[in-house]
Amino acid sequence: MGVTHFTLALCSYCTSRLRKRTAYLELHPRNEISQLNGGNSLPSPDGSDTMRPCFTLHGTDYYSCVNGREIPSLLNSGYDYLILDMGCLNEADCSEFLRCDCKFVLGSLAPWKLQYYRKFFLHFNHTVNLGEGFCYLVQTGNQGDISGFSKEHHISMQSVPFINNPFRIKKELFLFFDELLTVCRG
Repeated sequence: MGVTHFTLALCSYCTSRLRKRTAYLELHPRNEISQLNGGNSLPSPDGSDTMRPCFTLHGTDYYSCVNGREIPSLLNSGYDYLILDMGCLNEADCSEFLRCDCKFVLGSLAPWKLQYYRKFFLHFNHTVNLGEGFCYLVQTGNQGDISGFSKEHHISMQSVPFINNPFRIKKELFLFFDELLTVCRG
């Protein structure tokens, strides 16, 4: 819930506030990000002369429908941040998610959405240390729900503040993103 909105905001923050070279990678098959395309294309990440259906918006490079074979080339393209939008757990490449330096898990504690967070823990619980390198975020849920869910799963959770426009990060959100990236980097 809200993964694309959040990743767009994180990209905007890294590009505009931190002044870092940032790329957004859409790693799910829905091809939603192409709706933002202003008609620009970028060179293919594999170094060939072909142009990939990518574009730049507000200083961030956007790559739609990226597959796992393209990621090594993008890792070596001089970006400071590659931010992966993996969509829902059932449509994401879990191996790419586990390779990330910072693993943001975004969900909702609303009763009708809670099963997605629980499904995440069931999916990874037996094979992965879900503490180190993971940052658990919640879009909706009161403080009591967040505390209870955190204790139940032995994790720390943080509420995501309302982000009205993911391309224009307001000053009030700087501290949230600063702390988020600091916690993520350890």
